Amino acid sequence: MLAQWDGRRAAAWASGDPGRLRRLYVAGSRTADADVRLLRHYVSRGLRVEGLTTQVLALEVVRRSSRRLVLDVTDRVSGGAAVGGPTPVALPADRASSRRVVLVRPGERWLVAEVLGRTG
Repeated sequence: MLAQWDGRRAAAWASGDPGRLRRLYVAGSRTADADVRLLRHYVSRGLRVEGLTTQVLALEVVRRSSRRLVLDVTDRVSGGAAVGGPTPVALPADRASSRRVVLVRPGERWLVAEVLGRTG
């Protein structure tokens, strides 16, 4: 399920469509605001990000119900390139980071409510 969501996010980034990206999150999500802001920064420079790949290194289900899922995830961006300029530019190497991901399912699809940084 998380891999499917990551795939939809990568497709939104590749399309350069902030609205498409925002629809992956619940309304009012601060995480969505940050993600959309970063996408708009790329788009304002005439760029899109293709091949965005997230490598999940560890995943633990903290809480689960039919409409809410809380995960502790350690991941990193492991691929992608900014395209639209003279030559594609690979995204910088990302270090692994741990986050708590809160997903909700108000309808048929899972949406991210928030992603919270974790330490330790």
